[in-house]
Amino acid sequence: MSLGARVFVFFVYFLLGLSFLAVPAVLVWEFGPERAMTFATFDSHLFLFYPTLGLVALAAFYLPSCAFVDMYWRYIGFGLIRFLVGLTILAAAATHIALGLASNPHRSVWDIKPATLETDKSEPAGCGGEGRPCERIALIDGVKNLREVSQRRVGVREFYRACQAEPLIEPDATEEARRFCFASTPLSATPRLSNDEECCQAQRRYQTAIDGYYQDPAQQSITGRVHRLLLPGKVFFLFILMAISVMLTFRHSGVKRHYPDRVSRIELCVLVGAAAMIFFPLMSQGYVQSADALFGVQQKGGFRSIVTLMSFLFGAWAMLLLLFSFRQHDQDLELAAKLAGVAASTIAVFKYDILVSIIVRYIGSGADELSVLLLAGLALVAVIVLLSPLARRVAMGSDNAA
Repeated sequence: MSLGARVFVFFVYFLLGLSFLAVPAVLVWEFGPERAMTFATFDSHLFLFYPTLGLVALAAFYLPSCAFVDMYWRYIGFGLIRFLVGLTILAAAATHIALGLASNPHRSVWDIKPATLETDKSEPAGCGGEGRPCERIALIDGVKNLREVSQRRVGVREFYRACQAEPLIEPDATEEARRFCFASTPLSATPRLSNDEECCQAQRRYQTAIDGYYQDPAQQSITGRVHRLLLPGKVFFLFILMAISVMLTFRHSGVKRHYPDRVSRIELCVLVGAAAMIFFPLMSQGYVQSADALFGVQQKGGFRSIVTLMSFLFGAWAMLLLLFSFRQHDQDLELAAKLAGVAASTIAVFKYDILVSIIVRYIGSGADELSVLLLAGLALVAVIVLLSPLARRVAMGSDNAA
């Protein structure tokens, strides 16, 4: 495997890794640790996944990526030209998608600078007391409400509101259940409960307040600007990993022929990276569940509109890797792996809502400091084991792990 290919991949992945760490670092610097934790757990697919499991995926795909680049540069006809054209297409597609996501008119609370959030108050002034309901709660209090409630239960799906009448179905004649509304009510031991109409109005006012502040560039946070600047790199990262996995899968015979002493480790790294990446659609679905509870299910568009499709694509991608990665092993192991994959997929389909709710509780809006530290610690250990030959030998208990 050529030095040039390894240096090229290391340089690209090093820059991506820095970008993964930059956004949460700016978040902590700008908002302080306490508020940063609230925002990071709410948008865990951005602030928790990339600096932890995203780095694990980068480390896992380093060797497969080096093999992919080296094979195209040295062994495939017109490989360098084909590689550069493919890379350009992926970069252009990633930039286009990132610009589309960044143009979403609905923003998050962390898109507003801290000084503005400090001065923002519930409406009308002095509301929230006994008999004085709020039209909408202070922005920072809304996300705090969500985090506190998320830490007390598994998932927040039961707080969804039906904000649009269904013209083809007659309304239920039974009395509507009143529930706590994150966007309008201070959290207490006995909070005021709201019907759907009241909460939907509060959710719209809450989102409108965020979007109104965001229209003024002077009110936008540094974190939001850095995130939008680096977003194309994150989308490019997702495209790169999928492309490399698919190409290595279909060129498996070439990998075995040109890198026979590394093929087992390449396959293992691909599977480890795939296992880490599966958490991205799950954490994205967890974000959607939390966002729908806070902002309302009627607020669509942007990233939330593509999460379902993205989850399907990631599932198909993972199954593709599973079905092809064991082809050099004996048939019993291959069959066992395929059956395990089918069983896991079946369980995920029928229990998907429960799975997403668990994600919300432990690595989503309900995550506490211990969960975040555990996730970061496990990710750090995984990166060290994947990149360090000595650590691999210790972890695998073999002198041949390198």
